[in-house]
Amino acid sequence: MIQAVLLLGCVFPSLVVAFPNGALTLEPAVIENEYPPGLLSSQIPRPGPSTCQDLLHTVPSLAPLPEYLSNVALSIALEEVGCSAVAHNLQLQLIAMGGKATTETLIQKSQNRHKEEGTGHTKVIVGDQGGVTGEPKRVQRSVTLPEACTHEHGWFYYELAALMVEFAEKLPSTDLVREFKTSAVSVTQKCTNESWKHLEEVSKRLLESPELENATMSTEDQIYFVTQTITILKRILVEFLQKFFQVYFG
Repeated sequence: MIQAVLLLGCVFPSLVVAFPNGALTLEPAVIENEYPPGLLSSQIPRPGPSTCQDLLHTVPSLAPLPEYLSNVALSIALEEVGCSAVAHNLQLQLIAMGGKATTETLIQKSQNRHKEEGTGHTKVIVGDQGGVTGEPKRVQRSVTLPEACTHEHGWFYYELAALMVEFAEKLPSTDLVREFKTSAVSVTQKCTNESWKHLEEVSKRLLESPELENATMSTEDQIYFVTQTITILKRILVEFLQKFFQVYFG
């Protein structure tokens, strides 16, 4: 069991991000991982060391999801897009935080689960109205998504808010947690900047409150949340790489 309060980040996601060095460095090797249809080819130039560092620092925080678990997911996502060295360094930091055996086990089991569920694909493509097999905990999506959730940053709003709904269900049932969950549900229904900003405000209050002090999470739940987060982060990384590859190489 891990106390959630010890692992929470403090910065809510900012969707306005850019590579701090202003350029993307690429190596001629290719990544053979599969990516979602229409998102990226199965062959993409492997990002160089500088670009990998930029990716590490420009990925948004996923607070109030546990920071430790989010970073485990980030290390796996970075490795899958070809940033093995950066991923390894991040894993060493995680080992210092959570312990060698715990961290390595969590990484291994999460990697295995991610492969079992999607073989490296972004598991839910925006606009997919079907349920995802092998996910007994995930709410099945049987209704058409609002148009706002199918373009721009809408998919990110939707996916992260849906994960926050599930996270809220693992927390003690208090007025603030219920408000947090309601705000997250609202984002999945609207995917608007306004609904997102409201969720951001409630999330900040939750982080600053004593509500999470005694919250715990089972190992199975940790693996589940890491697996879901890998999908979100990997799509962010792939979209960044695709965008900059197209800018520099047409």
